Amino acid sequence: MSRLIKHTIKIFAAFTLFFFAASSSASTDTEDDISALIESVDQNHQLFSAHFQTFLFAQPQWAPPKYKEINPLLLEVEKFISKNESILAANIILNNITVLSKYYDDRNITYFINILLNQNDTKTANTIFDLVKDEGDQTLISNTTYVFATFSFKRNKWKETLQLLDGIINDLSDDNYYHALLMQGISLQKLKKHRESIAYYEKIKPISKHYLAARLNIAIANIRQGWWTDAHIIIKNALKSAESVKEEEALNRLYLTLGYSLMNQEFYRDSRNYFRNIGIDSVFANRALLGITLTAANQSDFVGALSTTNILKNKQTYDLPVDESYLLVPYFYEQLQQLTTASAGYLEAINYYQKRIADIQAILDSEINLNNHPINIGINTTIKISDNLVNFSHEYPDFFFENYLKLQSYEKHFKNNVNEKISAEYHQLSSEYKKITVKIIRNILQKRIKHLDSYMNQSRFGLAGLYDNNLADD
Repeated sequence: MSRLIKHTIKIFAAFTLFFFAASSSASTDTEDDISALIESVDQNHQLFSAHFQTFLFAQPQWAPPKYKEINPLLLEVEKFISKNESILAANIILNNITVLSKYYDDRNITYFINILLNQNDTKTANTIFDLVKDEGDQTLISNTTYVFATFSFKRNKWKETLQLLDGIINDLSDDNYYHALLMQGISLQKLKKHRESIAYYEKIKPISKHYLAARLNIAIANIRQGWWTDAHIIIKNALKSAESVKEEEALNRLYLTLGYSLMNQEFYRDSRNYFRNIGIDSVFANRALLGITLTAANQSDFVGALSTTNILKNKQTYDLPVDESYLLVPYFYEQLQQLTTASAGYLEAINYYQKRIADIQAILDSEINLNNHPINIGINTTIKISDNLVNFSHEYPDFFFENYLKLQSYEKHFKNNVNEKISAEYHQLSSEYKKITVKIIRNILQKRIKHLDSYMNQSRFGLAGLYDNNLADD
């Protein structure tokens, strides 16, 4: 096997096998700085939410109703939630703390707290939580604690999540119970306690919507400990469950993980077959095509490898598999002894990488205006800049971007406002979000340039090798 193919397998096997357990925390100083900034802006957002609640009370056009019973309060809150007015819904809840203190044992208490936390209003949420802890029974306390544990989990606070969930999960409903187990398992994996995490994943039953995620994470925990055979058996069994519940992307994720794991163990035929099961419309399609390419090359099927690589190369997208394809195409022509075509291919690759690097550098040298590039929340949180799709979810917590988008919904409340203090606080917070988001974009694009620069150097090396061989033949 050539050094090029080994290098490519190493990159993509590592990326694919360990991405799905939730990516590891950043290691470089720049990324650590960004993590600190994300935590800081989140705290500022929580302070702003509390200040905004007070500001909203003073608005003459807004007179939040007061209730003596919880059912009318619930109906009013639900009405505003249905109209996507969660800011006003949260304010209604705050305005009715008195009735909530009277009905502290009502099952809807957790619903109200969840609305507040979704608005990052931790002050009011904790006020209600204190009522529950002082007066409520253990089941209610446990279910309320679960809501706060979910809040911490989204923020990658692994130790805090484990502390909150400790001793409460047996009081939860089935769905929340299984979700709590999943959060415990992932938190332990994040803390590199892979063996301990398995025990929590094993408790999640097939009836749960979290079952497939748990099985995949068990497999990854096994792989991290070198138990490849056990991991493969777990994934194969999980595939049967995914097929039975018709979860297509869950299936594709399992196929992809198993494919790269088998390839890493040099089971190329089996690996290639699993990659072929991934649909062409899947978000994992390009990584699957690259997997087919690499397994074919390792079976010395360079014609087949070339075929799938050309499919990638002809795609009108910019991602790692597509970028890699420009390097692989001439390499496969070289293996097929089509040296003239290989030489032209290496030159094309060099030109491609030079242009890609120049285009991305132009973005880095420019002022990135987020107003011109909307953030999209989906399976992954992404933004597209000059056809470059930047995937935030691979390295950064989704809650940061979700909260940034939620913050924008506050702006309409300041149009006729003369309160300069709260308005200034809002605009300062919005500015912080934008600055951090731009830092994140620049960080991701700088890493992409490093990948492209590596591919360009390998292309030059390949071209030089052809030139040297021609001289030797002469």
